[in-house]
Amino acid sequence: MHSETALSILQYLFDRAGRSVAIADLEVVIGKDIHHLRPAIEDLKTSGFVSEDEYRIEIKPEGLHFARSRWV
Repeated sequence: MHSETALSILQYLFDRAGRSVAIADLEVVIGKDIHHLRPAIEDLKTSGFVSEDEYRIEIKPEGLHFARSRWV
């Protein structure tokens, strides 16, 4: 089971599928600093739902499938 923060991040990325999002943007939108976001991001990366490159993250196809099954 993913944390509430991880699900919030995934939902934000799902709405922006196909685009890479700066982690700084997540801090503003989610309302938590990187120290609170990092464990959730790592959880999503371990699940194969997101990829990270140069402080930017993007939802992967596995994350899209999970999100569609949950929110669509």
